Amino acid sequence: MPATPIVLLHPFPLDARAWDGVVARLPRDRPVWTPEFPGFGRAAAEEPDGIDGFADGLAERIAREVPAGRAVVAGVSMGGYAALSLAARHPGRVAALALVDTRAEPDDDDGRRAREEGARRVRGGGVAAFLDGFLPRLVAPGDDAALGRAREIALAQSPEAVARALLALAARGDRRPDLAAIDVPAVVLVGEHDAVTPPPVAEALAAGLPRAELRVIPGAGHLTPLEAPEAVAAAISDLLGRVEPPPR
Repeated sequence: MPATPIVLLHPFPLDARAWDGVVARLPRDRPVWTPEFPGFGRAAAEEPDGIDGFADGLAERIAREVPAGRAVVAGVSMGGYAALSLAARHPGRVAALALVDTRAEPDDDDGRRAREEGARRVRGGGVAAFLDGFLPRLVAPGDDAALGRAREIALAQSPEAVARALLALAARGDRRPDLAAIDVPAVVLVGEHDAVTPPPVAEALAAGLPRAELRVIPGAGHLTPLEAPEAVAAAISDLLGRVEPPPR
């Protein structure tokens, strides 16, 4: 039977290129998918249907294209929200799960209002001005290389795609009640200096999953695939060794 594919889901406001350093270090004996959210990167600018709708479409693709009907799914930040949605709504499609710098909790009222205001700013003035106040929080202090690469990728995105993603993030649901039922091998990764989903948030996420390991990545912030691709690739590679054969 063909090897179980690895699906990598990118963070906001970047595209699949956020995973380039990780992809280059993953085992070459299995396919790697890097799907993009609507309007990001090379993805079509479809009508938005939220985090759950994106996860539902991914579940359909896995069922259609993978003989065993399952994939190892890794998501960072926004991609982590989609990975959790996929695991909760379509458990039979996930063989193992890597959740990177993400959380199960929804936004609080202040967070939702901030995202909605961000969407208005992007639609009114473009992506660049929004990034000035947003991107520096996503990388560890002093990591100018990761910050520069993140800005380069983010500036290539459509303002409308960014605005729609902000609204989808604001509207996402609470996945905490679903965690106990996500009974697959899992790893939760978090950057030591993540200011957006800090280590205590990752600890709570890992504690809620029945079979999760927690790894704190030294020196990294919120965009660990850009900041520490070696560590992220190593964690995903280790997770592959925990994947169980599909049920007969």
